[in-house]
Amino acid sequence: MVKRVATALVAAALGTATLATSPAYAAHPTPTPSSHHPDSGNKSHVPDPRILSVDVSPSTVVVGRHGSVRVTATVRTKDVQSVSIELRGPSGRHGGDHGRDWLGKKGGQHGKHDRARYDVASRSWTLTSRDRSGQWKVHVEAVGVDGRRVTADRGFEVKRDRWRPRPPKGPKATRIVDFTAKPDQVRRGREITLQGKLQVAQCYSDWYYRDWNSHSGVHNGNRCEIGRASWHDWNWLGYQDIGVYFRPSGSHRWKYVDTLKTNRDGGFSTRVRAYRSGTWAVKFDGNGRLKGSEASDSVRVGRW
Repeated sequence: MVKRVATALVAAALGTATLATSPAYAAHPTPTPSSHHPDSGNKSHVPDPRILSVDVSPSTVVVGRHGSVRVTATVRTKDVQSVSIELRGPSGRHGGDHGRDWLGKKGGQHGKHDRARYDVASRSWTLTSRDRSGQWKVHVEAVGVDGRRVTADRGFEVKRDRWRPRPPKGPKATRIVDFTAKPDQVRRGREITLQGKLQVAQCYSDWYYRDWNSHSGVHNGNRCEIGRASWHDWNWLGYQDIGVYFRPSGSHRWKYVDTLKTNRDGGFSTRVRAYRSGTWAVKFDGNGRLKGSEASDSVRVGRW
């Protein structure tokens, strides 16, 4: 009996010692759902608004005297709700005429996003010879989805085409202006007055000729109109011979009448007697440096 009690006490003591020396946690615990971060699947994207790039095409703009050049700016952004694109030149802002300069909404709900937002916007402008040469830039201002503002600039150069028109190969043009035969109805045998002016073209396209009797021209003369492709800017042509001719009505043959000489201002005038109805003409024959020209007017002759 005493031996059984002793054995039981020893067993109880060993059990107590085992519990006292056991660790407070398991060496390899079994994972449970609560061991993960409770928000790991619902974490929102943190906005990072940026202007990733601003590209201008063409990078160097060459503007000629005629026509125009199209310039396009392309902007790539991240986490942006709106973007404004402006072109600024040496003389200030240049209005755009094509493209989108706003992305997304100009307001509204921009809460949590599960990923970054990427967008592209573009805008175009037309540059002509009226626009100044020099350094230009595209100015971009964007508003992020979180309300922050970011800006970027991209510069480019505008140059002018220095092409020059070629001078004419042939003689300069002339013309007879304001030619009249007056009166246009006259009694047979009475006098009529023939008068007019002889002029020479002083410009060809953008070449100016100081001397009417010379082929020596000056490019971009201050008395020439840029962009004209033929003779223009007419000036007096003095001390030249003008032939006077008459052709009766119903005839195809001209008859020489007289030769006049223009005064220093290119003007000429004479009086002749009219015996038949017909056409009176004056003609400048020209020479190696000047083209010929002519003009005519009709007169009716009666017996009243």
